[in-house]
Amino acid sequence: MKRTHAAIVCLTLAGLVLGSLNWHRICTVTNAQDSVEAAETDSRVKQRQADRNKSDSSDERDVPAFYVEDLVEILTTNAETLLEQKIARNSRELRKDLNRSSFPMSPIAASAKVLRPEELYRRVAESVFLVAGLTRPDDVDASWQTSFSTAFAVREDGILSTSAHVFDHDDHDDAVVVMDVQGKVWPVVEVLAADRKADTCLFRIGKKGVKPLPLGKNSLPGAPIRVMGHPGDSFFFFSAGHVANFERDDEGFLWMNVTADFGQGSSGGPVMDSAGNVVAQVSRTYTLYAGGEASRRGRQPRSARQPADSEQAEDPQPDAEIKDVEVKSVKKNRADPQMVFNACTPVSALRSLLK
Repeated sequence: MKRTHAAIVCLTLAGLVLGSLNWHRICTVTNAQDSVEAAETDSRVKQRQADRNKSDSSDERDVPAFYVEDLVEILTTNAETLLEQKIARNSRELRKDLNRSSFPMSPIAASAKVLRPEELYRRVAESVFLVAGLTRPDDVDASWQTSFSTAFAVREDGILSTSAHVFDHDDHDDAVVVMDVQGKVWPVVEVLAADRKADTCLFRIGKKGVKPLPLGKNSLPGAPIRVMGHPGDSFFFFSAGHVANFERDDEGFLWMNVTADFGQGSSGGPVMDSAGNVVAQVSRTYTLYAGGEASRRGRQPRSARQPADSEQAEDPQPDAEIKDVEVKSVKKNRADPQMVFNACTPVSALRSLLK
């Protein structure tokens, strides 16, 4: 459920110089924050926002609403600054930490207070982050490549959780950063623990004082839930539904299916009960086609390469022993989708990392 996006931005912003990567200076994240915040307030973005605010009502200005062009410019500008200061980490470096299986920590206590949906949205939005993998183009006139997903804070000192496949992939990101609902950007410092099979992990960012979400318990089928993520170009998207069922895959791992909507870019997003306790984490979707065939039922690695269309992405590659008529039959069935399953990692899998 990680989304990729071709960013069309100007790469000759004043004051930015291409920098080489050096992971031995991660400790300077805090010292670089003034420079990062200065990059966030790029005059062109601010001017566009000011012009738009003139026509917005006060109610419209009270909710987070991002123009994707502004958001990408903020992210890439910050990425340039972090790369110049040699405190960003690339995806290959972060991937080396995925063999860590646990991290000792205690989550904050679960809440018993049921919140109105609009109150829950405001509370959760403060704890949810956009995760961006950014690849700088070889040609300065070309577009940055971006890959978006979702994370949420689990401890105040900058510890977040997302899906393991956000880091477990073969693509190369020159810098991996997160952005909060205020548009502030920080680098991802390290992966602390991961469970690839359950598709969950913990990681640290170069920021303290974040607002964590409490971890609850696995909810029963029928229980109402809410989901926040960044599907498509819809950032901080809030959807509602209920727990549909639990199922086990071929390896015996437990998954929670929910009826709340989410899509590519929502990977790692929190699934919450009515009190804002995390009961699961967004992992993936798969489709049921006529004839009973379910595509992509297993865990899928992230890839920034986009197929020409969805059918092409899910068509199996025939070998020499598969007849043309069989391939045509598969394609025919996949032209008749029946339903989409929204599969999530239960919070019990995330808790198993906290040892």
